[in-house]
Order: sequence, then C-alpha cells, then structure tokens
Amino acid sequence: MTYQAVDTAPARSSRRVGTSFILLALFAGLLGGSLALPMLQTHPTSGQAFCHGILMTFFVMCPAALGGFGQWLLPSALGISRTVLRGLTMAGFGFLSSGVVLLPVLPFVALLLWSVGILAVAIDVITTCVEGRTCRFRDMSPLAWSLLATACSVVLVAPVLAAVVTRGMMDGITTTALIETLHLPETALMLTPALGLVASALLSRSSDGGASWVVAPYVFGIMGIGGPLLWMDGLYGSLPAGVTASLVVVTQIVPSMVLMGALCRDVWQQKRDLDGAALWAIGSILLFTAGWLSDWLPGHSGDHTAVAFGGIMALCGGFYAWVEMLLPRRIPVMMSRLHAGLMLVGAFCSIVPGVMIYGEVLMGISLLAFGLVGLFLLRETGRARVSA
Repeated sequence: MTYQAVDTAPARSSRRVGTSFILLALFAGLLGGSLALPMLQTHPTSGQAFCHGILMTFFVMCPAALGGFGQWLLPSALGISRTVLRGLTMAGFGFLSSGVVLLPVLPFVALLLWSVGILAVAIDVITTCVEGRTCRFRDMSPLAWSLLATACSVVLVAPVLAAVVTRGMMDGITTTALIETLHLPETALMLTPALGLVASALLSRSSDGGASWVVAPYVFGIMGIGGPLLWMDGLYGSLPAGVTASLVVVTQIVPSMVLMGALCRDVWQQKRDLDGAALWAIGSILLFTAGWLSDWLPGHSGDHTAVAFGGIMALCGGFYAWVEMLLPRRIPVMMSRLHAGLMLVGAFCSIVPGVMIYGEVLMGISLLAFGLVGLFLLRETGRARVSA
C-alpha cells in the first residue's frame, strides 16, 4: 500500500533507497534544529554553531535533495524507472549516515565522510541525467536541472572540501575559520536544490513550458557551477580574499531573483491553486527576499539567516509533498498549511531582535511537529509492510 504508485521492482527498490535518505535528512534536521533551541543556547560554543550549520546544509539539504528526491522524482522527470548507478547512491548512504553520527565528536572526520558519500550520490545523479534520460536536455524540468546543478556543485566542492579539512586537521584550523571558508559553497548547496523544490511545488503538474523552463538551465548553471568555481579560485587562485560577498550576489542572489520572477509569471498565468505545498514554496520565497533585502539595510552584518530558513522551508515543503505521495490523503492539507504558517512566522520572528525569543519557541514547536510526522510516517510504513 505504501508503494502503491510503483509498478516495477527496480523502481520500488530505488524509491526505498530514496526513503532512507529522506529519513536520514529528517533525523539530521531534528538534531541540527535542536542545537538552536533556547535551552541549548545558554552558553553556545563555536563547535555547537559549527555542528548546527553543517548539519542543516551538508547533512540535511544535500542528502534529501540528491539522495531522497533524486531517487523519487528524478527518474520520472527523465522518463525512466530508476537511476543508473543506484549502487553508488546506496554506498553513499553508508558514508553519510556515519558522518551524521560522528559530527558532534569528530567534525572533521564527519566532513571527510560527507565528501565521499555525497560525491557518490552526485555521480549517480549526473550519470542518470546524461546517460539515462529519454528526453532532450532542453525538455528537462526545473527540478531536474536543479538536481543536476547541485550534483555538479558537489563534484566541485567535495574534493576541495576534503583537501581543506585534511589540511586543517594538520594545521589545527578552528571551526570558526572553517565556517567562514565554507560560506559560498554552503549558500550554493542550499539555494540550488531549494529553488528546484520551489519550482516543483509552484508549477502546474501539466506544465511543460513557460519562462521558468527557459531560464532554469542558465540560472542553475550559474548557481551550481559558477559559484563553486569562483570559490575554488578564491582559495587557490588570485582572487582577493574580500570578494566573497560580491560573489554571493553575482552567482546566487541575482540568478535566484531571475528564476523567482519567472516563477511568479508562470504561476500567475496558470492560476495555480495555493495548496499546502504551494504555501511552503511561497513562504520560502518570502524568506529569501527578506534575507537579500536586509543586505542593504544600514549596519547589516551579512548574516543570511533568513535565506537559510528559506532553504529549509523549501525542503520542508518537499517533505510534505513526498509524504502525500507516499501516503495519499493520510496527512490533512490543513495541517500542512498550518505548519507552513507556523514556521514562516517563527522564522521571521527569529531574525527580529525584539521578538527573537518568540520565534525560537515557534521554531521549537515546528521542530516537534516534524518529529511527530516522522513517527507517524514510520508507523504507517511499518503497517503497510506487515499487510503486504
């Protein structure tokens, strides 16, 4: 019953692998989110901030997008039943799950495991898009382009990150310095799959064109490949060290604004109904916009917390859409809408100093709600396997 939409054994196995990645990302998200709760912020440490940031980007967004939605949604978007190198993805799951466990105690080792694991998953995604597709490149959906661009970004970032971490282990680099080094690739690895999920949620299922489809290859190419390439040149080349903020604007913010403008145009023309998934996507766009506009406020320190919340909100919308696909009509639409509103209000309150404590409380309630959804999902999946 759980896999009633699956017709073949290869596809069923592929989607079970994807389910494992999504549940791993859910566990990492609950762990990373708990590190930001008020009761754990009495005496925050640099290691705690490091674990929170690394978990939410590297161990939540990347595994969920490439390993989870890559196994569930990419094959159908390309007209095939499964990815080409699913064995690599399964091996990558072992490395990534080990990295999640080791991150609090051995953060540098966890990042090395992430580099190996996510690189294996990315190679599967790239090979599937290049060799396995039955459609033309130009006919690929924005979601497929975002996953391909994210995989290409991982191929660029993972080996360099492994080299930086290895060098840092020998030179005794601090976690604070490593966080500063990873700012641009973190942004690229967060925004690229998030905007792909936003496009998937907002565009009509029958849509096969529009401005979003036209600009998607260029937007995701600049974000997923251009940004990491310039970051690598800044590490080992001749770019000045102080141009990171400008690179984020040119390679991330401007392309994102172009895609969101195209999405708004297409949604307006299609008269898209605002269901639960669409509300998550709209909330993500609002947070992205708020984060980028705040860069021009006087005295702004360059903190992109709102943008990070926007990426997580896009992923949460994808999670709810996946649960609905897995268990049709078992999760009420109103619950998804209320949860989206709760997280959006909590995110905005969390970035406003005067009401930050209320935002942290709301985000804690939202985190608890995701835990309950995860437990419900595990229970229903177990029942379906027993009945089968």
